Amino acid sequence: MQIHRIELPTPFPVGPVNVFLLPGDPSTLIDAGPKTEQAQAALEAGLTAVGYRTDDVRRIILTHGHIDHFGGADWIRQRSGAEVFAHDADRSKFEGQRWFVDHLKKFFTEAGLPAAFLQIFVETLISYRELLDPLPGFSPLADGDAVDGGQSRLRVLHCPGHSQGHICLYHDEGALIAGDLLLQGISPNPIVEFTRKGKRVPTLPQYLQSLRRVLLLNCDVAYPGHGEPISNPSARIRELIAHHEQRKEEIRGRLNRKPKTLLDLCQEIYQNLDEINTMLALSEVIGHLDLLAEEKRVTVSRRGRKVVYRGK
Repeated sequence: MQIHRIELPTPFPVGPVNVFLLPGDPSTLIDAGPKTEQAQAALEAGLTAVGYRTDDVRRIILTHGHIDHFGGADWIRQRSGAEVFAHDADRSKFEGQRWFVDHLKKFFTEAGLPAAFLQIFVETLISYRELLDPLPGFSPLADGDAVDGGQSRLRVLHCPGHSQGHICLYHDEGALIAGDLLLQGISPNPIVEFTRKGKRVPTLPQYLQSLRRVLLLNCDVAYPGHGEPISNPSARIRELIAHHEQRKEEIRGRLNRKPKTLLDLCQEIYQNLDEINTMLALSEVIGHLDLLAEEKRVTVSRRGRKVVYRGK
């Protein structure tokens, strides 16, 4: 499979994001980066280096609905007329909807955070809106769909966990376009999510299930959303699974003495976090508590408006 990796700068701590050009007919761009002048210039330069222009792009496939991956998609679409494809489970993210804020407020309160945290967090989210143009529409992709990648045929794998609509693209010769399912050196965060009715989704158990599904493919190479290609994806998947197993046991060990809130646990494990990284820490720790709950090794109760956890 011929694939060109183009790195685009982002304003986020994760650093540059990868977009991938699949040459041929139709010329296909995987992911789009954020909507910033720096990312747009880097994309145009990267396309020029391999003999393409922005208006040559005929199709955009988005791996998931996080700003660093889709924020610039509509900017590209307006210049090229490209058709955009993505998984429908991330539609609310692509459309820039904010109905989840009310659910976050309840989650933060139950975690033990002060009311002021939500206001600061939401203000931060609002500031990120300048990094995206909401998509007016896209063609939905579903698990198992076949995608003609110009000179290659790819299979869509729905791999929720990092985001509900996260997809990977698998080529039968052993290559995986992995999005943020697999990253080298850091563990992708199973960011907390909710249904429209407010039920929290167990994102870490989902993420681990997605990893195990991809592990069975025994891929030869993975092209991640950030960083260089991963030459032994199966080994990296095993590392990630082992990391979460170890962290789960660490959290279980911290629940032996007395009941703790989610914030108590986060503050024991992580220090000096800003609002966004606090959100990521909450997502990670609640995910490990979900795993312990599945194993019936933790009890959950209420202390006023807060939720507390205790080892079992």
